[in-house]
Amino acid sequence: MGRGTLHHPVSGTDERDDLVDQVEQAIELLEKLATELPKLAELDEGLRIRLVTAAGQLSRPDRYSRKALGKALLRARVKAKREADRAILDQTGIRVLRREPVFRTPLPKPDWTALDAPLRDEEGDDAWAAAEARREGAEGAEERESETAKARVQNARMCYVCKREFHELHFFYDQMCPPCAELNYAKREQTADLRGRVVLVTGARVKIGYQAAIMLLRAGAEVIVATRFPSDAARRFGREADASDWMRRLHVYGIDLRHTPSVELFARHVLETQSRLDGLINNACQTVRRPAGWYDHVVKDEGQAPASAFERAVLQRNYALLGGELEQKQLAAGQEIQAAGLWKSAVLSQVPLLAEDLERGNHLYPQGRLDQDLQQVDMRDFNTWRMTLAEVPTAELLEVQLVNAVAPFVLNARLRPLLAAVPTRDSHVVNVSAMEGQFYRRWKTDKHPHTNMAKAALNMMTRTSAADYVKDGIHMNSVDTGWVTDEDPQHHAARKQEVHGFHPPLDIVDGAARIVDPIFDGVNTGSHLWGLFLKDYKPAPW
Repeated sequence: MGRGTLHHPVSGTDERDDLVDQVEQAIELLEKLATELPKLAELDEGLRIRLVTAAGQLSRPDRYSRKALGKALLRARVKAKREADRAILDQTGIRVLRREPVFRTPLPKPDWTALDAPLRDEEGDDAWAAAEARREGAEGAEERESETAKARVQNARMCYVCKREFHELHFFYDQMCPPCAELNYAKREQTADLRGRVVLVTGARVKIGYQAAIMLLRAGAEVIVATRFPSDAARRFGREADASDWMRRLHVYGIDLRHTPSVELFARHVLETQSRLDGLINNACQTVRRPAGWYDHVVKDEGQAPASAFERAVLQRNYALLGGELEQKQLAAGQEIQAAGLWKSAVLSQVPLLAEDLERGNHLYPQGRLDQDLQQVDMRDFNTWRMTLAEVPTAELLEVQLVNAVAPFVLNARLRPLLAAVPTRDSHVVNVSAMEGQFYRRWKTDKHPHTNMAKAALNMMTRTSAADYVKDGIHMNSVDTGWVTDEDPQHHAARKQEVHGFHPPLDIVDGAARIVDPIFDGVNTGSHLWGLFLKDYKPAPW
């Protein structure tokens, strides 16, 4: 980041402007002298020779100077094309969303029939105005889509999905050819009739899991959310514009998946309180370990009483579990430790397992500075994503396996009876994986081997057990979310964006659309995939 003029755009611009002014003055003088050559005789001979020599060197440079000038002109043309392309790419929808201070969940797709129908009298003029605003906003988006769809870049880009080169841009995606972009955008808005169905999603407080839960709720499903920070999750869901529509179908539980005895207890609770389970999405994942200090901003509010009726409603079952069943079954037997991951799901994030858990301060976690997902900005110079085998602490190795592989194993195993109880024999297990867990890749970095191991283990569970589970109408697949987040430390990610113009090709809605697709597509088409590793909505090699 410290090279060239990237850090001093103002001074660089001033220097270039000064050069342009000087050249224009020189041109005016040369043009004037060219029309009045006899005036050169008035100059001192030495000065005249210097002038003619300099002019000759510009008009007829030697071979080496011509070569240097040619290279400089080529670099300038390449830079100009790159900057022009970047300006166009910055107007795509996905980049516009990235510049927003807070990522906003897409609104439900408008129901034009409902908008055209008369609104209830009690809703008043404000409701009608809101409906009209939604209509106008959607129509404006369609117009912008039509205009932006014609944009082209000068330098060919490689499609993230099909790997073909393309020049014409989709209005939303900056790294997909138009055909792939159309499919992916349609999947973002895909839904299905999931009324009467029940789906459990782990790790659904933020990002991909959260967006997946929203998609399922809007499709009519009853959704069980598992997260370490249930109060924070409840507040986030409560901020959605249509939260009141699905409030009674959302149940948020607190659980630390690193604590396997608690996972067993949670599975038992779900077995005892549900009559069926149509979908299990094992989304929770520890990719980059965050020290205890990183969680300070969210832990402090976990012990507070719910501030709204919405929060009380979605946390009701969690409170019933903690205040009733666990107390009777565990505390009476003096086995509180077995339920620590349920009782203390948020507090366990503060247990110091590594030296970094004792570090705090604004230099690492600036107070009040949150990212697009309203999570603490992490200013550490080094994190999990850059660790090689010998650098990974044992505690982190174990945490990753427990969250990414062991917890899904336990949930898949213990909840099989509920998954098999679906009378239509079309339940789904989605083991959320990643390309890092794939063996058949030509090139693989030597970094984060422990997360690669965990995802590979998850894939092997699918590969081994899918054929067994499908006998009961349970369709198990591993699904890659796609490249949604740059996991590098903040300063590395910023440098890649500034210098190379790098952005992940997808966002969290794309990731969510991928992990709910086996359920949505299966319900819509009647064809249920199983035993596959799915990438970009298609089977991929293991």
